[in-house]
Amino acid sequence: MTVQNTLVLGANTVIEQAQCSVAFTTPDNLKFGQQLGLLWLPLDASRKAACSPAYLHEPKDWAKLDSTDTPSAWQLNLQDLFNNQNVSFLQLIAYAYHEPTLNLPAVELNKVNLRLNDGAITYDFATTERHVKAAIVLEIYQRNGQYKCRALGEASTQGLNSLEQRVQVSLDIRPPNVHELIQDAQRQQNQTASNNDVRPPRQVQTGETWTGTAFAIDDYHLLTCYHVIESANLIGIRQQGQPDREAQVVLADIGSDSAIIRVNEPLPHYLPLAQRCSDILGETITTLGFPLSGLSSQLQVTQGCISGLTGSGDDIRYIQFTAPIQPGSSGSPLLLPTGEVVGMVTSSFVHEHAQNLNYAVKFQLLSALLASAGISLDNASTNKTSLLKMSALLSTPQLSKQSRSALWLVGCEG
Repeated sequence: MTVQNTLVLGANTVIEQAQCSVAFTTPDNLKFGQQLGLLWLPLDASRKAACSPAYLHEPKDWAKLDSTDTPSAWQLNLQDLFNNQNVSFLQLIAYAYHEPTLNLPAVELNKVNLRLNDGAITYDFATTERHVKAAIVLEIYQRNGQYKCRALGEASTQGLNSLEQRVQVSLDIRPPNVHELIQDAQRQQNQTASNNDVRPPRQVQTGETWTGTAFAIDDYHLLTCYHVIESANLIGIRQQGQPDREAQVVLADIGSDSAIIRVNEPLPHYLPLAQRCSDILGETITTLGFPLSGLSSQLQVTQGCISGLTGSGDDIRYIQFTAPIQPGSSGSPLLLPTGEVVGMVTSSFVHEHAQNLNYAVKFQLLSALLASAGISLDNASTNKTSLLKMSALLSTPQLSKQSRSALWLVGCEG
């Protein structure tokens, strides 16, 4: 086919069809899906992540591959992506797979050849820089009812770390065999977890103690994890500057790993649950809790982003996030920059090749749990002792200062 339009760096042109094919090759002795990866990153009007990326190892409904074993072309549904998912820009990023523990030889990204719609549009990306690990090579956008593409060449020798911070999303640049290892381990974990609802209670020694985190949700109730209070004969909560209090379990749900506990004396402050979030993927979150602590430990704060909208095995009860957590963090709230709770820390997936695979119970499930216990938050939202919902976005220090008095260390004794 005769080439109709050959792009140079910075040039743009119209894409005639909403169903767009993008073929890709590299003239070097490198293969996509083995040494090199490709991902499509959807961005909103503010150039923040609008939804999760499409990878060679994880295509999407709007970005499908011609082959899973030897991929060579994408098929994009631009109409679905731009019209239904609040996307303003779609960037194609090429990168060298990175996993230090696998002792892979150093791979550099030098050239990428693109052919759109069977060669109607071509772009040959090339860099003269050395040690390039990633590059944004193409951008698709919509203007005046037309889809257009722009030839880019933003290269990086540091991989995608700086891009992650800029677009506020966690990007996965590990080799395919790492994903296979993780998926095998997750399948084994899911098989074990499938018996959770019928497993016997945790066995503890008489007098054994352990800790976790809880956060107040109204004047007398707190949320924490089921596994924090499981098999406890005595539950107490502690906060610096406040008297210790004994707590009783109101409702415990092993299926969502959530529990409601109650105290008899009014709590000084509490946190508002999020009411609705249309798309929180990539959103910055802050966690506050008491990891690796004894009963005198201080509150600790970590920050990350929401990196997935489901849990392990696409479990819709959970979301995935990147803020670091440790034992004792269970029950910590995930706070949006508005100060609202969007989830509760429940677990972390541990694998030698996996990092930041942390999970939280979704706020919708927490709301349902409270409703099933007959606890209404309508009055809490206007009560003067609550931590008021802020229309402005708060910094991490502001969130910490505003929220810390609603966080409690949970101490349990068997």
